[in-house]
This record gives sequence, structure tokens and C-alpha cells, in this order.
Amino acid sequence: MDPILSLRGVWLSFPRGRRHVVRVLADASLDVVAGEIVAVLAQRAQGKTSLLRVAAGMERPNKGSVLFAGEDLWRLSHRQRSRLLREQIGVVERVAPALDVPALTGVALPLLDVYGRREAYARAKRALAHVGASECARQHWSEMADWERALVALAHGIAREPLLLLVDDLAATLGLGEREEIAGLLGALAAEQGVSVLICADNSGLARCADRFASLSGGELLAPPPAPRPTGGKVIDFPGEPQRASC
Repeated sequence: MDPILSLRGVWLSFPRGRRHVVRVLADASLDVVAGEIVAVLAQRAQGKTSLLRVAAGMERPNKGSVLFAGEDLWRLSHRQRSRLLREQIGVVERVAPALDVPALTGVALPLLDVYGRREAYARAKRALAHVGASECARQHWSEMADWERALVALAHGIAREPLLLLVDDLAATLGLGEREEIAGLLGALAAEQGVSVLICADNSGLARCADRFASLSGGELLAPPPAPRPTGGKVIDFPGEPQRASC
């Protein structure tokens, strides 16, 4: 099966001061196939967010290629790349919105120029309902608990019904039960709708439904290749990690 997302030999670094350079990614390669959940585990300040920004076509790597459905994102025009991000790639990050508006409006706003007002609000309502956050529709960000913010952030990502969902450390401050519920939602998206999911997190709590695990440290991304999915239940063992079962 051809991957929906491919990173090939990606390098990314940022200048720090006049003489220093911080290396974020070093010859990183990763494939994510349709309907697969891949979790990249890393400690704080190890480049998790930068990896997702590169995967989304929001950050241009210094070297290497990023392919979405076989197309090199950086060979597309800015307009084509922006449209791809709006329509087929969903980004989930739990950050305060720029505009202080009710959750329903906040989820609908990025969709207006693609779908029009009626369809954008219909998609926003469906997304909030899908994650169990319909009661948050009229709430502002400052009025929500951490759990509600996580659900609304997930609704933002899935409202455009993307082929690829990029999830940035969504459950860092959540309890175990809440992490399991979000992991279940992500697992259902992959299993039932064929959405590919790339999760970056600092622990394995949210990634319990991942098909594969990778690690990111010092700019090096260690990722096993995709494997054929078994038809029945599966249990995967990873060195140094407790046994995990898929949801």
C-alpha cells in the first residue's frame, strides 16, 4: 500500500544567535499509510511540533522531501499547498484561538472560504458531535476545562474530514481515562474512516492505539517501516515498553 505521507531524508535546523545552529531533524524518514496510526514519542523540546509542521507543509525543511499522496509538497505552489492543508490535512494542537469566539464559530471559521457558511457550520456541528463536545458549542476557550479544550481541538482537526490528521501532544495535561477516550476516538477515525494519524507526544498515554511507534531524540527519528495489518486482534511488543494492545 502506498503511503499517504512520506518524509525522505529530512533535515531541519534553526539558527540560534550568530554562531550557533540548533539541529531539529537529521536525515529523518517516515511513512504513514492510509488508516494507520503512527506515534512519535519524544521528550520536551526535541522537535515534535517541528516534525508535524514539516509533515503538514507548514515548515520547509533545509533538505529532503515531504510527499503527500505521492506529491512533493514543496514542488506545489503556495496556493496549492495551502489548499491541501485546508482540505485534506488536519492539524490538532491545543492552543488558545486567535479570536475569542464560541467553539462552534471557531471550528467553522477556517472552513468558510472552502465550503461557504452553511456547509462550514454544518461540518463544525458534526465534528463537535463526533467527539462528544456538542455542549461546548457556545462556550469560549477561557470557559472550558482542559478536557473540553482537547475535544474542541480535535473537532477543529477533523471538521474538514481530512485524509491525514496530525496530532500535537493533545493529552499532555489529561488524566488516564481522558487519554484513553481520545485514543479511542483516534482509533475509530483510522479504523472506520481510513484516516491516517500521526501523533507526537511525550509519553505513550495517548498513543495506546498506535499501529507503530517511533522515537525522536537529538534530531534523529527512529521509525520501523509499515507492516501489513493482521485481520484479527494484535499485540505488539516493543523493547523496554509494556505490552500494548490495539483498541
